[in-house]
Amino acid sequence: MPRKKRLWVPGVGAHTISRFVDRRFFLRGDQDRLTFLAAIGRADPRWDWQWLSYALMSSHLHYGHIAGLDDPDRFYSSAHTSFAVRFHRGQEGRTLGPVFAERPTIHPIRKQERLRIMVAYHHRNPPESGVVARPRDSRWSSHRVYLRLDPEPAWLDVERALALLGFSDTAAGRERFDDFVMSIDFEAAERLCGPTPERIECVVRTGPKVVDWQRLEELARMTMALPAGVPIQSRRRVVVRTRWLIARVATRHLGQSYAAVAKALGVTRGAVWNLLQRTPPSNELERAEATLRECLGL
Repeated sequence: MPRKKRLWVPGVGAHTISRFVDRRFFLRGDQDRLTFLAAIGRADPRWDWQWLSYALMSSHLHYGHIAGLDDPDRFYSSAHTSFAVRFHRGQEGRTLGPVFAERPTIHPIRKQERLRIMVAYHHRNPPESGVVARPRDSRWSSHRVYLRLDPEPAWLDVERALALLGFSDTAAGRERFDDFVMSIDFEAAERLCGPTPERIECVVRTGPKVVDWQRLEELARMTMALPAGVPIQSRRRVVVRTRWLIARVATRHLGQSYAAVAKALGVTRGAVWNLLQRTPPSNELERAEATLRECLGL
């Protein structure tokens, strides 16, 4: 019998849980952890979901996202298969067969305050399991990344995530976040926010926001002083920065997916991901972004 197609709500928070087969321990050391994080990095260009958090436990995995338009099964299939192949390869033929049990379970997070609770729950998993004393002592969740104690992976925008959760990406803001995670009373939070929703299996999808791509490109060209006759796919430095500006504003402020931006620019989705992740930040680009947002009334 074919599996029921998974549906979801773009723009809504999502708490996803993946379990290893037979609840076995497949993440047993730092090398397994790094292998899995690398698998996420390779698979991330396959979708447009925004990362908020993760917790990698020995027998299961927690992920926190803002859902996008792309089918999550494509990402999970790629990331999980990549990890499974490398896990078996590292066992030198001693293991074989499935690593993950069924498809991941996705729970909707519809309230803003619940996003904070979800991330705190993920970051509290290692200490609650008795592995460490404090969330900041473990590299098995994204907490140290939030605190800027560990490098930020290309697929997790900490500044954006902190802002979404109501914190600033400053030393004081990160300290407030750390205190929040350490001190939250989950039972009290449950009473305040109401019961946890059931898992997502079939909810109505909504469409993306309507964007006038031609107007967006025209304003971006004006902002970067790029003449209208220069192709937007050119490799000239000013053109690359103009593409970055379009992609940055479209994804961060207009709710557009990498796929939608790629189609508008005439490039691949992977190229959009590389553009956004590998273009070095600068005061000039930040000013250009602010100018374009003002032109668009954002």
